[in-house]
Amino acid sequence: MQHGVRRHHSAGEWLLRQGSPGGWVLLCLAGRSKVVYAEPDGRDVLLAVRGPGDVLGEFSSRDGLPRSATVQAIEPGITSTLSDQRFTELAESFGITEKLSAYVMGKMRESASHTWRLAYRTTAARLTEVIGMLIESAGPDHPHPNTIAMSQEELASALGLVRSAITPVLAEWKAAGAIATSRGRLQILDLASLRRLAVSSSGQNEVRSSDTLGHTAQRGTGRSTDGSTRYGRTRPAHRDSRR
Repeated sequence: MQHGVRRHHSAGEWLLRQGSPGGWVLLCLAGRSKVVYAEPDGRDVLLAVRGPGDVLGEFSSRDGLPRSATVQAIEPGITSTLSDQRFTELAESFGITEKLSAYVMGKMRESASHTWRLAYRTTAARLTEVIGMLIESAGPDHPHPNTIAMSQEELASALGLVRSAITPVLAEWKAAGAIATSRGRLQILDLASLRRLAVSSSGQNEVRSSDTLGHTAQRGTGRSTDGSTRYGRTRPAHRDSRR
């Protein structure tokens, strides 16, 4: 942190862009960000949520390839920027190269399991998982970890769904007193109750836009962003989760 350049960013700001060249890494000091993979046709899906203590962009620093995902700030935050070379030198001098490799592998394992859950779990279960990721990534010093500055449209987009797919789920949770909603904001009042409700909640797994990838979606099902069916008739393609 001390060797990097500290910068404040606002909510919605792009921190890293998919397809752009690397050359530096970001150390997240404050604020939550979402890691998103986008297809050329405009569809995208949430890969992960990152917060204080996370490193962003370290994959490109290792293989020299362009960014494989976009990182966008969910809320105001602070990052410290280091060049790839300086980051590598510091990791070696501090003797944390092995731990850094384990951290990177942990991200890859997390992404693999997250991709499976996106493909096969119900809308309610998937939405609950994303909310859990958002809360857990806030860090111990966040003043309001249970307040998520994302609209219903953004939450649906994170799952590769249309807004109407999550509306009945959120309505059920709100009626049960587990959440409160306002314009562009979701407040979790009782996470334990929300997780219990997710077991019985419904919700249509509709993709955000129609496509012609060789599979015809039946009413009430839908496809994942790689064209495979949501409920497991086709094995989902493995995505490159590197950042």
